[in-house]
Amino acid sequence: MHTNFWKFCLLGAFLLTIAGCVDSYQPPEITAPNRYLVVDGFLNGSGPTVIRLSRTRNLADARKASFETKALVQVEGEKTKAMTLAETSTGVYTLSSTLGPGDRYRLRVKTSGGTEYLSDYVAIKQTPPIERLTWQPLSNAVQIYVDTRDPSNNTRYYRWEYQDTYEFNSAYEPLLEVAPGNTIRDRSSATPENIYKCWTSGASTEIMIGSTERLSQDVLSKQPLLLVATNTPKLRVKYSILVRQYAQTREAYEYWDNLKKNTEQLGSLFDPLPSQLPGNIRCVTNPSEPVLGYLSGHTVAEMRLFISNAELPAIVIPNGNESCMLDTVEAKYQSAMIASGMLPVSTLDGTPYSKGVDVLMSHKACVDCREKGTNIRPSFWK
Repeated sequence: MHTNFWKFCLLGAFLLTIAGCVDSYQPPEITAPNRYLVVDGFLNGSGPTVIRLSRTRNLADARKASFETKALVQVEGEKTKAMTLAETSTGVYTLSSTLGPGDRYRLRVKTSGGTEYLSDYVAIKQTPPIERLTWQPLSNAVQIYVDTRDPSNNTRYYRWEYQDTYEFNSAYEPLLEVAPGNTIRDRSSATPENIYKCWTSGASTEIMIGSTERLSQDVLSKQPLLLVATNTPKLRVKYSILVRQYAQTREAYEYWDNLKKNTEQLGSLFDPLPSQLPGNIRCVTNPSEPVLGYLSGHTVAEMRLFISNAELPAIVIPNGNESCMLDTVEAKYQSAMIASGMLPVSTLDGTPYSKGVDVLMSHKACVDCREKGTNIRPSFWK
């Protein structure tokens, strides 16, 4: 028995020695201080054009994304003079006027450091309308579909983005509130601010594309768009999604398709290998410098869908408050608990508050829904 013990000790020491001799490999692509320009946006034929400019950073860089500010950004038409975009927020440039379909346009960017970038000319494609948004419950999610068609058979390539919003509640609807000096009082019965019902929104991060290239008709029926998982609070009360549809050229579709393969379908032996993503934007100052992004031009079609929890089958959907608990707090500790991030909910028996009584308290995120969203009802909510 002692012999086996020493064998294990020697083996462990040997493995530790080997591990100590192995140096981590840091490929130059990971550590290189490359800061390539990223162009995100499109030329809008049905509203304002918004272009976002940022810079890449290597994987070892823990800093936040770097935005390209104070740049001169212009849209140039073959038949019209250059139009300058205004920097409406950090790294975001906006052209308020709508671009007409009778011209071809390109984007010119000149940074504050003097580097110049130029895109190819692109035409404004007309996007067909979305015919329907439908949904179907599955075992652990809700599948959302889109239907669209182009009777002229001229579109063939499609891309979608979405913004979704859902309603949610805090764990407890408080009868008490915090007064000045971290004291407690009854919530005002006149105009109490709602902190029980809130909404939160998010934007799509995945790449959603579709094509009718191999079909005789330019028709997409029940095209799968996205899955909304039932293990999140999104479907607990009511969920809404606004889908935006964009007509694409074949070249733009191939760019997004390659980007989707490179970013979403890697990880197994049979997945496609990463490939370079040539766009239609180049650096004029230094032609060997890569530029990330693809400039398209198109109108926008959109449609909104609502899904109420009452429409779903009888499935258990979490409310996001499963870890919330109520604690009984004596009067002498209440101010300190408020200072630490707790909020009062009610007296022990639900009667009006009086000084010196024990109260029920919980963490702020369990009482005030504004910690996770906004209590301002969206204008489109119904």
